[in-house]
Amino acid sequence: GLPRDHPESYHYYMWNNLFKHIDIDPKNVHILDGNASNLEKECEKFEENIKKSGGVELFVGGIGPDGHIAFNEPGSSLVSRTRVKTLAQDTLEANARFFDNDVSKVPKQALTVGVGTVMDAREVMVLITGAHKAFALYKAIEEGVNHMWTVSAFQQHPRTIMICDEDATLELRVKT
Repeated sequence: GLPRDHPESYHYYMWNNLFKHIDIDPKNVHILDGNASNLEKECEKFEENIKKSGGVELFVGGIGPDGHIAFNEPGSSLVSRTRVKTLAQDTLEANARFFDNDVSKVPKQALTVGVGTVMDAREVMVLITGAHKAFALYKAIEEGVNHMWTVSAFQQHPRTIMICDEDATLELRVKT
C-alpha cells in the first residue's frame, strides 16, 4: 500500500539502490505493485510474466534474522508462489526503524515471491551480513530444511551461493 515514491517502498528502494545505477531499460524492470486494485491478480500476473520471459536467471536476496527469504515468513510453505503475505511481528518490529520507530506505521502485509518461485530460479545468491543474522545462517546451512527457516530450502537448490561477512558466521559449527 505504500506509494511507489515512498522512501520505504520496495519500488523506491530498488530504483535508488540498483536500477538507476545500471544500464537497464525501465520496461525490463518488473516490481510487484502493492497498490494494484487486485493484489491476488497482481501476483498471478507476476508469475505469468516470469514464465513468459523464460524464468528467473538469478535471484538475489537477503534474509531476516528469523531466516526468512523475501517476505516468506517462518512457517511459509516451501513450495509457495508469489502472493500476499501477512508479516510476522518480528518483521514489523525490525522494520519499525524505517517508520520513525513506530511499529503501527509499518505495513502489515507485503507482496512477495514465494519460496517455490525462487527455487525455480536457475541460480540463487543470498547475502547475509551481521552478527544478528548469524543464527539464521547456521539454521540455513547446518541444520535440515525447515519451513520455519525458509532460507534453509536452498540447501536443495543446485546452484545457490550464500555470501556472508565474518560476523554472520559466528554461530557456525563448521569453521571453513
